[in-house]
Amino acid sequence: MPSDVIQFDAPSIGLSFRARLLAKDNPDVVDQVLAQLPLKSVLGHVVVSGEAVWMPTRIVHLGGNNMVPRHPGAVYLYAPGQTICLTYGKITESATVNKFAEVFEEDLPKLLALGAHVYEQTVAQPRRSIVEINVRRAA
Repeated sequence: MPSDVIQFDAPSIGLSFRARLLAKDNPDVVDQVLAQLPLKSVLGHVVVSGEAVWMPTRIVHLGGNNMVPRHPGAVYLYAPGQTICLTYGKITESATVNKFAEVFEEDLPKLLALGAHVYEQTVAQPRRSIVEINVRRAA
């Protein structure tokens, strides 16, 4: 796979999917994300803006942006919260997002399954469970 691809792995549920980096559209954020890899984090689920998951990072972003409408498969940086977010379904908020990657179309069902799992484990159940995520350059 080319070096412009990153892979997300959720080991506890055996799901992996890929996303193509948008280096030409958002070089500042792509560089910052690549500098953090490999990244080990945990996933949370948004509660207001629709069907999306997020992971905390150490990225402090003050550079250029690629602001676009949210859509399934969008991978974006939410700079104020220092989080990488992935939209997997319906969106209930109209604010644009700082997109830096796009999940491969053939991997969208895996992202949807991950989003549903994270929702069940972190929002729907009274007892929360941690869902781990690892992000790395694809081999």
